[in-house]
Amino acid sequence: MKKISYLTLQKKYPRKVVVLDKNERRVLAVGEKAKELLKQLKEKKVKLRDIVFVGPISKSGTINVYFSVRK
Repeated sequence: MKKISYLTLQKKYPRKVVVLDKNERRVLAVGEKAKELLKQLKEKKVKLRDIVFVGPISKSGTINVYFSVRK
């Protein structure tokens, strides 16, 4: 199974916050606020160390640049 592309997330979940599994192959939670996401993860008994947080997702058709700073 392939990783979920950001373009796919843009099309399905514009302006939402998304949580993926740590392999980035499955959407575990979607919402507008962190509280919603945490509730969904708790209900599914998913541990925070097993997720990747992505968000907020930009509207489809826009171009965005993201930087990651590592120490």
